Amino acid sequence: MKRPFLITITVIPLLLAVLLQAGCPGTERPVPAPQREIPAPKEQPPEEKPAAAKPGQFFPLNEGNKWEYLGEGNEYASFIREVVFTSGNLGQIREDNGGAVSVAVFEVSEDTVTRVFFQGEVYDRVNLLDRQPNEKNVVLKSPLQAGTKWKVPNGEREIIDTGATVNTPAGRFDNCIKVKITGQHSTLYEYFKDGTGMVKREFVSGETRVTSTLKNYTPGKS
Repeated sequence: MKRPFLITITVIPLLLAVLLQAGCPGTERPVPAPQREIPAPKEQPPEEKPAAAKPGQFFPLNEGNKWEYLGEGNEYASFIREVVFTSGNLGQIREDNGGAVSVAVFEVSEDTVTRVFFQGEVYDRVNLLDRQPNEKNVVLKSPLQAGTKWKVPNGEREIIDTGATVNTPAGRFDNCIKVKITGQHSTLYEYFKDGTGMVKREFVSGETRVTSTLKNYTPGKS
């Protein structure tokens, strides 16, 4: 009578082992959900750098532009400049210092502003833009940064500052280009403001100091 009982005890553990190995309903391991692919970040376009300033921006030659300068240290340090004629990249400036009237023609290129013609004692408003160039005096030159230098007749010009502040009767001008013009016996400093032009000129020779500072600027035709 004890044999069947022994068989039952032996078989039950075996059945349990088989069931556990096969997996019972309700005890199945959860199947992990498929991982969602994370899209690669989009490449950002390179940041555009602001275009470098051009010399012509600091020497505007629109017809009708007029500058009035207040002088100190010399009776002819006060003067008036006016753009009287333009054609293409050329502009003719008439300058009157109360004692004499002169005419200069300037040429603006991508990298330079150059005085290509000069004549003193011109009292009539005559167009001289088509005259044969009689000089090549570079007033401003790229790159517009401190250290840029170039030879000019009777000396050398060099940009020594691009963040100069100039106080004038016409107002305060920040971020001006300061140019040093070195001659044999004198030094000249010129300050140029983007969109306005020359706002100050300072001549130094020994104990002598002559300044011309912008009093008023009237823009002409745009």
